[in-house]
Amino acid sequence: MKGSDKYCGLFTKNEQHGRLYLVPGRHARGNTFCIYVIPDGEQAISNGMGNAPLNDGSVEVYGVVSGQRGWTEEYGWIHKGKWCDDFQKICEAREAKIQASNAERSEWVKAKKSAEAAKATMLLNTYQ
Repeated sequence: MKGSDKYCGLFTKNEQHGRLYLVPGRHARGNTFCIYVIPDGEQAISNGMGNAPLNDGSVEVYGVVSGQRGWTEEYGWIHKGKWCDDFQKICEAREAKIQASNAERSEWVKAKKSAEAAKATMLLNTYQ
């Protein structure tokens, strides 16, 4: 759904980052993504369903801002504040980690293909 796809690509399970609790999800029509600010010093209490934390006083700050839930919803900031910048930093760090992992994998694939080619060449050179 609009406003959730990008973040569901970065986060695949519920995660707590400081006081932010990130909740990616999915329903029949697409991805969902919500962010909650939980009370200071608390661990998020998952409800086991991939939705809002059970912590008293938690506030949804990113979620459905328009449309009909399950059909045409759009996601965005419900409340803006310092958490927006903090979330952006979390996203940048996650993107950098993914890019580094992809680069590492790419190098591994290149090295594997090179080794396989060298092995094939060596074998073929022994043919008389």
